[in-house]
Amino acid sequence: MKTILTKQDVLELMAASQEAAERRHADFEASLQKSNADFNKQMKELNKKMGELTDTIGEAAEAQVRENVIALFRERKIILDEIFPNAIKENFDGTILYEIDLLVVNTMYAVAVEVKNTLRQRDVENHLKQIEKIEQHPMSCVKGKILIGAVAGMLMKHEVAEFAMKKGLFVIKPKGDAVKILNKHDFKFQEWNIRK
Repeated sequence: MKTILTKQDVLELMAASQEAAERRHADFEASLQKSNADFNKQMKELNKKMGELTDTIGEAAEAQVRENVIALFRERKIILDEIFPNAIKENFDGTILYEIDLLVVNTMYAVAVEVKNTLRQRDVENHLKQIEKIEQHPMSCVKGKILIGAVAGMLMKHEVAEFAMKKGLFVIKPKGDAVKILNKHDFKFQEWNIRK
């Protein structure tokens, strides 16, 4: 026996089918939004952990350079005896004028060292700008001294190291347990005479 559907039956079936499709679509949209929210939360957590890891690696590189910087420059006949980590010069209003990762001094020289996990050309350029600021607004521990610039990076392209050397900067490379200056021993470094 065949069931004959009336036009009204067909319309009701179509409406029920449409409602079911709309419910499935709404459920899918809700599920997709929840998945997106979960994904975004996981990405934020991952970015936070990556940032913490990068900071930790950067701090390790800075610590490694700090522990070896005096000996490294002693090999170059520049005898340094005092280290100021994170040396900061502030304006009168309390804003930071410049910050140097490591400032290493003696009675004649001051070496401003910028340390990065990955050293890029823009980092070298920024460090040169910091050195200009030191020239214009020297800290008391730098006044009357010859300022030398240095950059350090666990990772760096050869071109970046070459660029820094052409600008007269020492290039320091921490690798494993060792830290070394990449410049040749007869390297002519740039000197900035800091006014008193």
